[in-house]
Amino acid sequence: MSSKAVSLKAIAQQLNVSINTVSHALRDKDDISEELKIKIRRKAIELGYMPNHVAQNMKKDEKPLVGIIVGSFMNLFFNIFSNELTRLFQAKNEYDFLFLYSGHFDINVLKQCVLLRVDLVVTHNEPDKSAYEFALLNNIKIVFVGGAHVSDMVDTVDRVIIDHKMGCSLAARYLRNCCNSRKFVYVGPKYYLSDYRYKLFSDEINALDEGCEVICFTEEEDIRVLYGYISGGYRNLFFYNDTIAYEVLARLDTVIVDIRRSFPDLNIIGFDGLCEYVSGLQQISTIKINFPEFALSTYEVIHARLEFPKKPVQQLVLPVTLHKMSEN
Repeated sequence: MSSKAVSLKAIAQQLNVSINTVSHALRDKDDISEELKIKIRRKAIELGYMPNHVAQNMKKDEKPLVGIIVGSFMNLFFNIFSNELTRLFQAKNEYDFLFLYSGHFDINVLKQCVLLRVDLVVTHNEPDKSAYEFALLNNIKIVFVGGAHVSDMVDTVDRVIIDHKMGCSLAARYLRNCCNSRKFVYVGPKYYLSDYRYKLFSDEINALDEGCEVICFTEEEDIRVLYGYISGGYRNLFFYNDTIAYEVLARLDTVIVDIRRSFPDLNIIGFDGLCEYVSGLQQISTIKINFPEFALSTYEVIHARLEFPKKPVQQLVLPVTLHKMSEN
């Protein structure tokens, strides 16, 4: 069915509900149950319904508008990436862009996108199914960056992600080769991507040497617990990212002055490669992400999606490298 032929009435007749119910569901009004909203959205997508504002947007002559969803100013990884990406937007001058601040990628932030007439969003937060369907209904494209293939939305949106498996393998081999210790600690937050890296790292360590022990310390725990692990022989630490490494090492220094001097055989590696951007992080080895390449690959995916909307979904996995502390 063509989009011109689809009306609210047609959707209502298909589902045996009122036109008002359909209208409220598509605008995410609170008087409609979530179950019925999902049912109505899916039927609208199936029939090819196009809201009026989308049809009007398709006729406009302005440059497409890209919304970059920022979850937190404290997220150095995404801040560095978005800085590189905005440089490309400014240099190429093909698209307008703006920042949207939201801790979650949900229908609420997409409502802002609808009001602002955003054509495509870049996000490092996983879209849930209802958000994806709302975006699809309102013709908002999605490019997901930085995360991993761990959700059921893998095949539905463009993705530019980091090769976490490669990074965890490099970290495991680096630490295993540093000394004869077979005890390892993974340090990270309570977060799906951190859990994913912990599993990859543990699997790689055990593949290298079945006699190794790998335990997990979450950054929310009492720092004295980690100090106990280190004192007990766990001298190989793999951190979820460089920022957490820097913060946790500073916390350890409150337990014992200069933790690294006290335990000279302590081996540390982070993940991200922020040492080039933040002076305080230059004293650790890390798994390095090439941020300019990351941003360029993302820009190319954005360009392809906006210029060729029916192009198959792209899934790009970017390699990482080992950057040792002694390297400049």
